[in-house]
Amino acid sequence: MHDLIRDMVLRITSESPLFMVKAGLRLLKFPGEQEWEENLERVSLMENDFEEIPSKMSPHCEILSTLLLQRNENLQRIPECFFVHMHGLKVLNLSNTNIEVLPSSVSDLTNLRSLLLGMCRRLKRVPSLAKLLALQYLDLKETSIEEVPEGMEMLKNLSHLYLYSRWLKKFPTGILPRLHNLYKLKLSFGNEALRETVEEAASLSDVLDYFEGYFSKLKDFNIYVKSKDGRGSKNYCLLLSAYPMPPSMMADFEVDKSVRLFACKICEREETIVLPKDVQRLQMFAVSDVASLNDVLPREQGLVNIGKFSHDLKVLRFDSCNNLKNLFSLRLLPALQNLERLEVDKCDSIEEIVAVEDEETEKELATNTIINTVTLPRLKLCFYDLPEFKSICSDNGVLVCNSLQEIEVSNCPKLKRLSLSLPLLDNGQPSPPPALEVIETEKELWESLEWDQPNAKDVLNPYCKFVAL
Repeated sequence: MHDLIRDMVLRITSESPLFMVKAGLRLLKFPGEQEWEENLERVSLMENDFEEIPSKMSPHCEILSTLLLQRNENLQRIPECFFVHMHGLKVLNLSNTNIEVLPSSVSDLTNLRSLLLGMCRRLKRVPSLAKLLALQYLDLKETSIEEVPEGMEMLKNLSHLYLYSRWLKKFPTGILPRLHNLYKLKLSFGNEALRETVEEAASLSDVLDYFEGYFSKLKDFNIYVKSKDGRGSKNYCLLLSAYPMPPSMMADFEVDKSVRLFACKICEREETIVLPKDVQRLQMFAVSDVASLNDVLPREQGLVNIGKFSHDLKVLRFDSCNNLKNLFSLRLLPALQNLERLEVDKCDSIEEIVAVEDEETEKELATNTIINTVTLPRLKLCFYDLPEFKSICSDNGVLVCNSLQEIEVSNCPKLKRLSLSLPLLDNGQPSPPPALEVIETEKELWESLEWDQPNAKDVLNPYCKFVAL
């Protein structure tokens, strides 16, 4: 908290016995019981350095409604009796603390509406929640619980449920259908996920404002997508990973429909990944069993069926996918009309972005009888650390992107051709795309590029911003 704001709050609250604010002071000693007056309504002790609360401390604060203890990262122990006389408590925030066990006295806080335990990474046990019928917001993300807390099926007023633990074995069936007021759901299905639970979650997709699902197995991911598709779903983020998800992969936005694949196999012999038909953001990190996005797309008579692929994609990102040779085929371009950002980073084997997948198209390209035109609004192209990357399009392919907004290219030593066709003026001379803002690359690479159109380089020079490796 900013010093000026904190001083103002402390000055105001010191004049009233209803509040205790000692936030961000890095205190080592927990406030003594004499400071917990009976008429306290709100207490903020966040961002201090407490390691424990005195073992027999049990403040008599029956009208206390809000207790904020979050970001006390050294706090390890809370005595069982601490919450016994806090029956009026409505908001309890213990997120980002180091506790392993939540005291059983929390089970009797029948007026509690928000219980926030997110990022308590050592938390292994939460007592029964059966009596907390007023609870609306339950945050258990990034904890170490192995079992879902007892009594969760009783929380019929719950609107926000966030439960992600890498140690969770399974989320039992029969709970989700009883939570009629769920608005936002972030859930890991566990290492022993039940098909019925996955289907129950999918059945909620048309009533939830946002769903975030963590899957450890491809078959569970596919069960959810197949059960969900066709429902009027809103925003979601589906994460598939064979390993615990790093914090950087956690969804930090709830604004679109996204799929994130991290260090997993998506093209197995028995089963290939099924992508949602309305996905807007597709990100692949360290996925090594595909050579092209085409490998996982539905096909008919050997060719990609673009009718079954999302036409809503806005963002495509590939990072450290070292077996990728290309991203997709020329035939897929019509499905990418809404693409706004294409990013490829640290994919050691990729040679081109758009490939020709069938002989007929290859012959047409060879005789220059095919024009590869696609309108991509506000498109931003980003290519980083690609040692084998040579061209955007294979052979004679040319991409017409009149709404290209930005290009970033860094450490792509073999890149010779961008394969971009610029708009033409009435006199037949090329002109920069109207939306173009900047081309960011190394000067040496820019000077070595080959162009399909005369004067293209001169036209684009004013937009260059040269950077060092």
